[in-house]
Amino acid sequence: MTSFKRPSLRSFVLAATGQDLRRCRACAACEINPCPDCDIRLDTLVQMVLLNDEEVLTTRTLWSENALRKAYKVCSNGIDLPTVILALREEAQSRKLV
Repeated sequence: MTSFKRPSLRSFVLAATGQDLRRCRACAACEINPCPDCDIRLDTLVQMVLLNDEEVLTTRTLWSENALRKAYKVCSNGIDLPTVILALREEAQSRKLV
């Protein structure tokens, strides 16, 4: 019996969105203006993906509409964070984590 091994979250995001989160320089621009319904900051969300921490798929921040709105304006390195967030939401749904 062979088991199915999922790609890393970084690889998943890259394949699904074309966004390479390794471009993140941890400049902290995305931690500005925290939202009240978030449990982690956007920069932490990116780092969790890079570390393949699947707990990111269950964070309140991933599902926060406030975080999604803020993500449109924050990345100074040109990473399309809203697209990343939406792809991660789809992945969480496909894994039946929500």
